[in-house]
Amino acid sequence: MHRFRGPVPYLVAGLLIHAFFLVALGTDLLRPLFNDASHTRRGFDFGVFYLAGQALAEGRDIYSVSGAFGFRYLPAFALIASLFAHFQPLTAYLLHLCCTEFFLLANLYLTWRWVEEPRRGLALFMWLAYSPYFLELYMGQVSFWAASLLFWLIVSLHSGRKWAAGFCWAGALLVKPNALILAPALLRLRAWRVLVLGLLACLLTSLPYFLLYPASLAAFFAANVHSAPIQGALTHAGNLGLQGGLVSVVAQLAGRPLAELTSLTDLPLAGRAVIYGSQAAILGAALVATWRSRDALPLLALWMCTFFLVYKDVWEHHYVFLQPVLVGLYAHSGSPKLLWIFAFIALPTPFTFFDIEPGVYGPIDPERTWGPVVSIVYRSTKLIPLGYLWYGLCRTCLAAAPTKS
Repeated sequence: MHRFRGPVPYLVAGLLIHAFFLVALGTDLLRPLFNDASHTRRGFDFGVFYLAGQALAEGRDIYSVSGAFGFRYLPAFALIASLFAHFQPLTAYLLHLCCTEFFLLANLYLTWRWVEEPRRGLALFMWLAYSPYFLELYMGQVSFWAASLLFWLIVSLHSGRKWAAGFCWAGALLVKPNALILAPALLRLRAWRVLVLGLLACLLTSLPYFLLYPASLAAFFAANVHSAPIQGALTHAGNLGLQGGLVSVVAQLAGRPLAELTSLTDLPLAGRAVIYGSQAAILGAALVATWRSRDALPLLALWMCTFFLVYKDVWEHHYVFLQPVLVGLYAHSGSPKLLWIFAFIALPTPFTFFDIEPGVYGPIDPERTWGPVVSIVYRSTKLIPLGYLWYGLCRTCLAAAPTKS
């Protein structure tokens, strides 16, 4: 009977759900539950990486490739993508899935070693039963690669291995530049070695390329910082961030069709004030809370949550970035509240009830037919638990005495 105690039942349950995710990749079982899966083909985002890898191998500008929102990553990641470009597209996509599964396996092993009983079983389950991970596999994305490196960063800082933490943050930045959101936390922790390693890795691997293709630097910043690259893409049903939700509600209340929006300047002044004001308030509160604390885990978790509240483009698969946060916080505190937060974020949104032309591939945005209430309800299952977690982390950091960790 001992085999049914401890982490084994949770691990088995998680593996069964994970196996279902893998089987569903080859079917339409889960596609209707997600905007991106319902209206785009498997490997849609991976196709952009593949094209960028081909461009690099052929000596063309990686930021000139077309598809989705274009290539939005640092040049070093195109070098990794070029390895996949040596294979046929389907083979390359399957290899990408294998790589993602390898990261998952590494996270499970590290969690088993790092998290003590009785929390180990549920911590393992958190890695395996998480619907944004399915979408990550479906789209052929690499957010989970970066999220895994951030988990290794958390474990390394907890263990006092600053060099390892530095390499982990550098790797996360080179895969996904949005890992830069953790810089304020690392500054407060005075993790100079981590900061220097990460920023130097970005600079030394990117500068030669941007010198070779000067116009590509502007293209990189335009894709990641500026407004929508095409008309109608400022917000849509695939954008599950707070800013995307506010843009949608403001536009609908003001009678501005979503299909015509390109930048925030297309919205009324009062609406822009609400959006900019909310971003400033969130960033200000996060900075004040950061100033009070020197505890690595809450600080890193706070800023990872802040990303979802202030960044312009937050896709559903991006929520894999909360996995290392939730696993780390649960391992640290064991709070049942974290399990409720995990459950809400791990489950799909109610998108399937509001979709139009379900399962039809193409540039279909169901949100253009919605009203403000539907837009709010749709995003609430992710943003309410996320906002509650962010608020709790702010309180934790503000209550902390500014002592050395």
